[in-house]
Amino acid sequence: MSAKLQRTIWRAKLALLWERLWAASYPLVMLGAVFVIAVLTGFLALLPDYVRYAALAAFGLAFLWTLRPLFRLVFPQRGEALRRIERASALDHRPISASEDKPANPGAAASAIWEAHVARQLAKLTHLKAGTPRSDLKWRDPYALRLLGLLGVIAALFLYRGDPVSNFADAVRVTAPPAQVALSLDAWVRPPAYTAKPPLLLTSEVLKERLARESDLLVPEASLFVLRLSGAQEPRLAFFDLIGGEEISGLTPKIATSGGAFTAETRLDRPAEIRVFDGTSELARWRLSVIPDLPPEIAFTGDPASDSAGALSLAWKASDDYGLAGVSAKIALSDTQADGPGFATNGVFLYDAPAFPITLKRAAPREVEETSTNDLTAHPWAGLNVDVTLEAKDQAGKTAKSEIKTVTLPERLFIKPLAKALIEQRKALIHDPDDHGNVELMLESLLLYPEGLIDKSGIHIAIAAIQSHIANAKDQDDIKQSVDDLWKLALAIEEGDLADARAELDAVRKELQKALAEGASPERIAELMEKLREAMNKYLQSMAEETMRRMQQNGMQPQPVDPSRLLSQDDLQKMLDTIQKLAESGANEAAQEMLSQLENLLRNLQPGMSAQMQPQGESPMSEMLGDLSELMRRQQQLMDETMRLPGDPNGEPQEGGESGEPQAGRGGSPQGQSLSQKQEALRGMLDELMGRLGQQGMSAPQSFGQAGKSMQGATEELQQGRRDPALGQQSDALDALREGAQSMARQMMQQGQGNTGNYGRHGQARGDDRDPLGRPRSTRGEDYGPERNMLPGEAAIRRAREILDMLRERANKPDLPRIDKDYIERLLRGLY
Repeated sequence: MSAKLQRTIWRAKLALLWERLWAASYPLVMLGAVFVIAVLTGFLALLPDYVRYAALAAFGLAFLWTLRPLFRLVFPQRGEALRRIERASALDHRPISASEDKPANPGAAASAIWEAHVARQLAKLTHLKAGTPRSDLKWRDPYALRLLGLLGVIAALFLYRGDPVSNFADAVRVTAPPAQVALSLDAWVRPPAYTAKPPLLLTSEVLKERLARESDLLVPEASLFVLRLSGAQEPRLAFFDLIGGEEISGLTPKIATSGGAFTAETRLDRPAEIRVFDGTSELARWRLSVIPDLPPEIAFTGDPASDSAGALSLAWKASDDYGLAGVSAKIALSDTQADGPGFATNGVFLYDAPAFPITLKRAAPREVEETSTNDLTAHPWAGLNVDVTLEAKDQAGKTAKSEIKTVTLPERLFIKPLAKALIEQRKALIHDPDDHGNVELMLESLLLYPEGLIDKSGIHIAIAAIQSHIANAKDQDDIKQSVDDLWKLALAIEEGDLADARAELDAVRKELQKALAEGASPERIAELMEKLREAMNKYLQSMAEETMRRMQQNGMQPQPVDPSRLLSQDDLQKMLDTIQKLAESGANEAAQEMLSQLENLLRNLQPGMSAQMQPQGESPMSEMLGDLSELMRRQQQLMDETMRLPGDPNGEPQEGGESGEPQAGRGGSPQGQSLSQKQEALRGMLDELMGRLGQQGMSAPQSFGQAGKSMQGATEELQQGRRDPALGQQSDALDALREGAQSMARQMMQQGQGNTGNYGRHGQARGDDRDPLGRPRSTRGEDYGPERNMLPGEAAIRRAREILDMLRERANKPDLPRIDKDYIERLLRGLY
């Protein structure tokens, strides 16, 4: 038999096997289609548990029943394959099957004749076919249910909801289903911290009523939109244009999913309509318009000038809609100098531009007008024309520049001949560093004839060291070092130890000013105040020594002057005492203002100004400020003792003394007085302080009266044994005392009481509204009266937002008890 026929027989067997396999598996396929449809559509998961268990059991039994035909399946035989080939090839008389027959009486002749017959018959069969597999389902399924199952599976595959794996798990689970998470939507807009604007809870009832009246909400630029959605199957967030209605692609939210909660955040830099979807269902929408953040403005209010000490002063004003982050001055060499345009040499270009730091007296002022002063006389550019530009930066990072002012950078005036000679050589070395040989020669000449010019061996050695350094200079860095050394030596010759003492005092003062602006801890403030006192004493001592030395050298005698116009060491110490008391009472802004006044005094203080001032005692106003600080400290201590008492959250009295009042002995009071008696004593201290204010001609702040009422209320609550209401009254009293301290400090500065340098010989205020150097004091601006900026500090705003975020995060927990969730929602409703 030919190989071609054998291959045709194998194809026929496979066709028969496929037909039998399809017929046997058809019930199993139909059962699988029904199961897939039931799982993907979620029908099984929706059934009650007992019905679902019964359906699963029925599916299991049906599955076993449909496996029976598969176990009965047998492989086709050779004869069945031959008959299929004959039917597919339309052969009559079974020629292929007959080839398998044998003669009835086999013999040699008969067998040969039969084989020749079979070979002749097979040779005629040239186009044998195995036939394609054919299904008999049209007889097994006359109603075409198979098509209905196919369409059902296709529809379920394209239209199912959720995750197929999760749907299957829900369908076959044997445990109780997890609790259904209710749909919860929480959305708010958080303005940038520097705007000091409160967040907007978009889902609050108050805002819903507002949206019913207004179509759009106004929010600051760069506000953060936050969405938290729980219980949604397919959450989605989209942004649309307010005018055209097209979807905005530029606003891409940052999306996160954890614990079944959908969270999205995005910065709003343009107006948009925000829509929240669950699948195709819209859950909420808000129209938000953006308030643009304008860049700051800054300008000079006068021409740059120098003061008596040679420091550069810049008068300027700046403003920003949300508050300034910083102000700086940029200095560059001018193209036009005193001797014409340009420079003869390039020596001055080897030095970086001088830094002119400007410190804002308060954090993020919206409008400020000041005069900033810095001593730049040590810079190599001193004496040259420079271009000064002011630059303001707001909290969002936007900047603005002023016009350019050209000014001659002030030089220090040296009196002593040797110091003047060294400064002249320093200038020559700055302008022409390549010609440093002439400078070296001049310094050598000073060393050859030191008599009458150099009176100390240390100065002689220092000049020799600088001369040697210049002679062996290898690069420009060595020249720069020599320039710096010449300045230090000239300053030491001119002032002695006074220069070092002034530098140390200025460094400590700047550090204290920075700590007050940043709201440092009381311990840090106290540490810096102690350093400032030490530096002040050292500076004044050096100034006194320099005064005596100058008077001895010039043969001068002390001249009689009006002591009411002089400044003594006691004046400065009292200013330090007042600054410390203001800082301890929380009036950091007033302390900063007084520290700035102290800076102005020290800058204009010259040797001899404090020579004839008599010691003075502590002023009455400074003493009262200290008493107020002590009163606030004792009120805070009393609150701590009240907090340690047992209390009922409903405010019911606790068992205690005869009237149910808690005794101070429980809080460890050494006097054994009750807390109500202590509170009453503090109220008496406040009344006595208010009386002393009247005697000094000052009106008591209204907040002191509010503090007295709160103290009285706290006394009554303590007598009734109600701890929590008493704590509320004590907290109100402490806040009112802090506000009164700020008001009292402003009155002191406006009336000349806060500046101890404004006192006469016996402590009476002069009332001329001028400082000891005869300059008018500033009593206007946003730090005073109705123009004062009452916005809270950034630290307080940041802490409040952290608390709000914590409340919202806890409210979105699915397993949170209902009573806790209701309580947090009431808190959030009360905050918006």
